[in-house]
Amino acid sequence: MSYIVHVTAVVEGDLDRIELLINEYRYNCLANQPGMEQFLVCRPVDQPNVFLYTQIFRDAEAHKAHIEGNDPKAFFEKMEEENFQFQGRWMAGREINSVPKGQLLN
Repeated sequence: MSYIVHVTAVVEGDLDRIELLINEYRYNCLANQPGMEQFLVCRPVDQPNVFLYTQIFRDAEAHKAHIEGNDPKAFFEKMEEENFQFQGRWMAGREINSVPKGQLLN
């Protein structure tokens, strides 16, 4: 069963540049971390300085390896170097894998 992390990040700075850094971070994570299955990012239309992202990991141990790995450190170092502000709130947990009778998931 997957381990899912949802992050809401409020940022300040050059939003186009921040988007590029977040996208680079996403692709680095997917390339470097075999336990990360998906990394989805979006921006609400009515809140351009908010980024929402969802990371799906094989399990909680894969998420722990991600947090302790180099990709998050490198991302936050770049954000700091460019004087961008990043305030994130995240929640994480095990995927609920119950299917209503007569229905299929995906």
